[in-house]
Amino acid sequence: MFAATANETKVPEKIEQLDKPLYTPFVENYILNEIKTLREENRKLGVEMHETLTEKELSVSNKAIDYATSTINNMFYIIAAATSILVFLGWNSFRDINERIRITVDERISKVIDENEKRMQLLEHDLERRSRQVLSNQEEIAKTNTIHSLWMRAGLEQTPYGKIEIYDQILKIRPQDPEAISYKADAALDLGEANWALSLSNQSINIDPEYPNAYYQRACAYSVLKFSDNAIDDLEKALELNENYTDEILSEKEFIDLHENERFQKLLSRYQTKNT
Repeated sequence: MFAATANETKVPEKIEQLDKPLYTPFVENYILNEIKTLREENRKLGVEMHETLTEKELSVSNKAIDYATSTINNMFYIIAAATSILVFLGWNSFRDINERIRITVDERISKVIDENEKRMQLLEHDLERRSRQVLSNQEEIAKTNTIHSLWMRAGLEQTPYGKIEIYDQILKIRPQDPEAISYKADAALDLGEANWALSLSNQSINIDPEYPNAYYQRACAYSVLKFSDNAIDDLEKALELNENYTDEILSEKEFIDLHENERFQKLLSRYQTKNT
């Protein structure tokens, strides 16, 4: 630092001692040209630098734009592909779901239809059964009314032939009616047809073995045909089933020949004692 200060103090002295100038016009012109050249080169260098920077910036911008564009395009393609895959998978899923729903609905509908068909069949069978029952009841009511009117006519009829005709009408409606058959046997006895009455009584007993009037009418037929023991056997059976026949037996004309029979008397006395 002290050496530098000493040199600075000697510079004016050296300048004062110079015999000629340090620079000539030629040198100055050279220096100025060099400076000018340097300035031009600096200016050109600056321009070139700006152009280079501009080109670099443009290149960088283009690359950035290309990169952004490529990235956006790639993202778009990826999104589009993913969307397509999802749509495809989603469509298949929807289609499968729709198919499963359709199959499930068809199965449930078929099951419901089958159940309803079974219920309808049961209902139809029940309705048919009830309809048949109603028709049968109506027919039975009509038959009952007709038979009732025929029995009333038979009660008013005075002749055996007329009664037999009415009983035959009843038997057309109810062929297995033991009551009508036994009363027809009674009318046959009134006509003097004991064998016919016996046959009718047997037919009535075969239909209903617990019908007392059938045994009573057969007893009458046996008594007319002189089969006293058989007649008393049937009277005993008739009295077992209906004890009210006691008074009717005493007044029945077909049993007049049995009044002297000891078995007949004991039978009547036994039931008369019960009634008293």
